[in-house]
Amino acid sequence: MSLLHGIVAPPIAIPEDGTVTDGRYTNKYFDLSFTLPEGLTAGPAGPEPSETGYYSLTSLVPEGEPGGAILIAAQDMFFAPRPRSDIGAEAGDFRNAMAGIDGMTIDQEPSEANIAGHLMQRIDFSGVGLYRATFVTEIRCHFVSFNLTARSPELLASLASSLSNLSAAAETAASPSVPLCVRDYAVAENILQRVEPAVAGPRFTSIPVRIVIDREGSVKHVHVIHASDEQRRSVEEALRGWKFKPPQADGTPVEIETGLIFRFTSEQRS
Repeated sequence: MSLLHGIVAPPIAIPEDGTVTDGRYTNKYFDLSFTLPEGLTAGPAGPEPSETGYYSLTSLVPEGEPGGAILIAAQDMFFAPRPRSDIGAEAGDFRNAMAGIDGMTIDQEPSEANIAGHLMQRIDFSGVGLYRATFVTEIRCHFVSFNLTARSPELLASLASSLSNLSAAAETAASPSVPLCVRDYAVAENILQRVEPAVAGPRFTSIPVRIVIDREGSVKHVHVIHASDEQRRSVEEALRGWKFKPPQADGTPVEIETGLIFRFTSEQRS
């Protein structure tokens, strides 16, 4: 937390900070709030974010007899193994991947939907006795997906209709505004001062990082997505010493969020 004139600023949210409380999933980073369908509850915590920026944000599972489930996930567009420019391309690629699995049938081709103010693409598919639908949208340069699984078409339709319960997460007036999402800002021509991390790690290690750069070009926030504890500390400390050209949009200074990857090719410490 930062302290300014006696006021404690709230910590900056990161994607994996979402929680389920009182029957509602809330994620301030993505500005999402979702009332859980009747009969579902929070499932076990998923894995940590991957080095390609894939997040299993939350799983919602049946409280009693198996019936339906929802996985909410996100893929960081900066670090995806096969970058896509928009949700149409992402949905088409996902559709083709599902169609290539033996026993899987595409029941509904990708189609556009508008849910809670978010433009989404929906794909329905089924196989091995289960019926599924995936809704994908773009938020803050992430593909956020709602992955529904049910034992009957009727239950799948009920889960799909529950997405109408999506709304914006509750924010206070003191909450910071969302920075502008900019791909590839952390390139040589924009870097005025650079400090290398003090630790390398295993050979060919890649560490994806998102940073928030303020209007003066200083690094305001560092989110190391996938790394060991030692690598995380080293990268965070190094990036605090970086300085960028002050970012602008249409000639006006702005705060931005961008990504970069540290690639280590040696196990030697610098």
